[in-house]
Amino acid sequence: MKSRFFLLFSILVFLLSYHSFANADAKKINFGIGTYALTIAYTDPLYENDEFIGSTFLASYAFSNNIAIRTNLYSTEYDLNTSLEANGSDWVLLFGTGLENEGFKVYIGAGVYNETWEIEGFSENFSGTQFNAGIGYNWDVIVLDLFIGIRETTEYETFIQDALIITDAAAVSASFSLSARF
Repeated sequence: MKSRFFLLFSILVFLLSYHSFANADAKKINFGIGTYALTIAYTDPLYENDEFIGSTFLASYAFSNNIAIRTNLYSTEYDLNTSLEANGSDWVLLFGTGLENEGFKVYIGAGVYNETWEIEGFSENFSGTQFNAGIGYNWDVIVLDLFIGIRETTEYETFIQDALIITDAAAVSASFSLSARF
């Protein structure tokens, strides 16, 4: 997890230095915090869905009013057993409207996720692609966002099938966040 924070910090330092030479009127950078939820729903009625909830630190950079990049670094706990944690990151390229201007914004995007499930003596990694959509509002210095992702489930399904449970899965992540604009 430390390497992810270092990578995010390095990218943000680069973006801040680039931002200092960009249009002074546009607010392109957002840093924020929020809630983060992840649900993996299985088709097998005998197997209970996996549901995690926790917090996220996010950063985004708007290249224009229509294109941006966003990352979430999240830490969540399993809803039925708080000793099981899912920590990870997702990186998404966004296309929409209102990404750097004040007012409402709507966007869609695609990206990747990488997460680790951990409990005492056990660790499992998952990664894949995802499709995202969101809606938000930009004030002068504050941003409010609802961000939803639909994940590729191949690695989740393989993990469950290794336990001899044959099932299909659907994975959805969601975050509700408050950010500062720079």
